[in-house]
Amino acid sequence: MDKKYVIQGIIGCALFGVGDWLLGFVDPAKVNGDVFYFISAGHGADFPSLKITITIVTAVIGVLFMHQGCTHISDLMKNDKDKAGASRVFAFLNFAWLILHFVVTVNVYAYSYMCRNFGSEQASLFSQDMSRVLNFGLYLSYFIIAVALTDLILVIAKGRTHLSRREAFFTPLTWIALIGAVSMLLPESAFSKGLYTFCMNGGMIVWFAGMLRKKRSARE
Repeated sequence: MDKKYVIQGIIGCALFGVGDWLLGFVDPAKVNGDVFYFISAGHGADFPSLKITITIVTAVIGVLFMHQGCTHISDLMKNDKDKAGASRVFAFLNFAWLILHFVVTVNVYAYSYMCRNFGSEQASLFSQDMSRVLNFGLYLSYFIIAVALTDLILVIAKGRTHLSRREAFFTPLTWIALIGAVSMLLPESAFSKGLYTFCMNGGMIVWFAGMLRKKRSARE
């Protein structure tokens, strides 16, 4: 996996991560009512529109870099069949990542807008309706991402990549879970919420950084 693709992957995930951190770094006070799951944890009410704009812009730019980094994970595979499969799987992951990001962002903005203009009760009703419409796409995106990251673990464990088999214990999924666990162990605060929201991109960044370190070590 060429250094330039690893760096592009890091840049893409970092840009996505900026938006995630902005969405998550809020007062963790609970939101009452049957609302979109992300909003129920305290995200959404009185959310500044500028943050939403930044979140969307960083995602649109970030996906271009992340696509390069993710699809070239296929370069780690030993045979052409696995390379072609990994390229497709991680292209799907890339688009699912973007859809997931947009679904969450749109829900947060809609709830915030309704709160400001029509009150929390109407905002909750609108959020419920949006959840019914958009949740299938949300869950499907999570499923695609989980399949791609699990598949990476399996091919590494089976020795079908240029990585050692023990690297199956240190894939993006490992770091995502670790960052997420740390965020939940911390006292509840804007920082812990921001870290939790950032965990998916943070896990990818840590893994890409590990790939970059291996390349430098190999040259030395």
